[in-house]
Amino acid sequence: MRPEKHEQKLFPGPGLLLLVLMLVTACGANVIRGSAPMVRMNELSHQDGNITLQLSMRNLNGVALDIMNIDFNLSMTDGELFQYSGPVDTNIAANGTETWTVEVAENETSRRLLDQLQNGEVKSLPYTLKGSVTSRDDGRLRFENEDHLYPLPGKPGHFR
Repeated sequence: MRPEKHEQKLFPGPGLLLLVLMLVTACGANVIRGSAPMVRMNELSHQDGNITLQLSMRNLNGVALDIMNIDFNLSMTDGELFQYSGPVDTNIAANGTETWTVEVAENETSRRLLDQLQNGEVKSLPYTLKGSVTSRDDGRLRFENEDHLYPLPGKPGHFR
């Protein structure tokens, strides 16, 4: 009796190739899209009846974020410092950070709170920065940040 010969295939079947392709794709890096930027306050200053706010906007996405507009308010326990709505027109590179500055008129509440902080009547002011940006590709993306505001030593009228 003769032993049977088995032929070996040098090329795997299409099913095995498809399985390998799916496994490689599943293990690949996922690019984040449509995530809101992380918006934080870098510095705030007040003088001559105006508040200047410097924001840091960090893009958490794996693609550029083209921001056209921003709406936000900065509030404290004792009241709202201010709100802002307007154009931004900035493009933040994938996983990049941009700094953006806005100037608004000071109101009575903001003047009182910032003067109390500057004069040492309070050590810090808890705040909430809450709003949204409008992205060209992803629409409205909401953000929120809570922290404390402290006076900058040697820089009257400046806070961080």
